[in-house]
Amino acid sequence: MDKIISNYIKYKFIFNNNKINHNSYNYQKLFRVIYGYTQNITKKDKKTYKYHRQGIIEDLPFIRPGRNCIILPLNTEHKLINFFDNKIGAAHNFKEKDYYFVKYTIDKIEVNDLEIINCLEKYINNYNIISFDGKQDKLANELNKIINEPEYLNKFKKKNKDNLLDKLNNITSIDWFVKCKGKSDIVSGFLDKINLAKEKINASLKSGLATDSITQPKQTQQENNKLQEKQEN
Repeated sequence: MDKIISNYIKYKFIFNNNKINHNSYNYQKLFRVIYGYTQNITKKDKKTYKYHRQGIIEDLPFIRPGRNCIILPLNTEHKLINFFDNKIGAAHNFKEKDYYFVKYTIDKIEVNDLEIINCLEKYINNYNIISFDGKQDKLANELNKIINEPEYLNKFKKKNKDNLLDKLNNITSIDWFVKCKGKSDIVSGFLDKINLAKEKINASLKSGLATDSITQPKQTQQENNKLQEKQEN
């Protein structure tokens, strides 16, 4: 069993009214900003729909060993610390700017790799994204479509492909994935899928650039013809 150095962050919310009710709306709202939440909304047609609001660290694998503390991979803590220091985060909207502040500490600890592998496998199984067609889906399902359906990528804009590439690159650079590859079939298979999907996306982007370069000379020639006509007149 190996040990992996990780960030242990302990935090405490301090409210200006000195009242800390762990069941209060404002207290729970802060945790929703960090960890995200799913909301059930019943509409006029009496159907109930689920809407997921993403948390600040939801793109990251993490371990919660207890209340008001979290373990994160090295070099991934900046989003959380930015929220603590600057109160910047999705769904964060307190009427009073200084309604609360946060005390926190960051320490380095050793975590058993088996515990981290278990965390990564849950992360892989539960990671949701907004797919290219605008629907919420598992990242693993999106990767399968990219790999197995040749025409799937051709439907979408370069911006969508670039955004997904950034997301995949961020995942593969996470310290826990780097150090646990080869220690779990699920983790290794997931990283292999990401690399194959990245190859497909990059090939699709290069194909789009090649198409643009073919059409560009025609546009340039047309512009030259127009310019020549103006000069002659």
